[in-house]
Amino acid sequence: MRVLGLVLALGMAGLAAAACTTGGRAMNRTAAGLPGAVGTPLNDLNITRTEVPQRLALIVSSYETLPKADCRSIAVEVVELTNILGPDTDAPPNAVDAGLKMGDDAATLILRQVTTTMADFIPFRSAVREATGASAHERRLRAAYERGVARRAYLKGVGAAKGCAPPAAPQPGAGFIVSPPAPPPPPQPSRSSGRPG
Repeated sequence: MRVLGLVLALGMAGLAAAACTTGGRAMNRTAAGLPGAVGTPLNDLNITRTEVPQRLALIVSSYETLPKADCRSIAVEVVELTNILGPDTDAPPNAVDAGLKMGDDAATLILRQVTTTMADFIPFRSAVREATGASAHERRLRAAYERGVARRAYLKGVGAAKGCAPPAAPQPGAGFIVSPPAPPPPPQPSRSSGRPG
């Protein structure tokens, strides 16, 4: 049954590649991701693993002070983090045509299926991952990426407060609105304290 799932997944990869008219993008993405997907049991046994990127490992707190808090320094750090983390939520939508998106989606679907099929080869997978330290490493990796995302958001907030342009601040229209101060309330009409005579 497991082998059947693997064969089906690889067959889907072939079909997606053949049907894709986008210069083989789906096939390239699938081929690039296949070693990682097939290597899932090695990750579970903690034989191979994704290391925490050095830049993310250096972040102790997402809210560390900036050595130099000018727009250029903020932009440099935001770009460094974006190169590791990928696009932020305020990034403008990528002008990817429907064919490329379909190819990317097909590759993702195929790689997920292969990963799931390969993960089934290890009985008591969660216990094995805990015993080998793979789960602990995955938690450390996830925490490092979360600190990186929070750091980038913090930097963009500081940049926006300083009036910096993107990438040192959120993209215009990303929901970050600086509203002018509210006008003071109109004066109340004064009441005379005397009695009519």
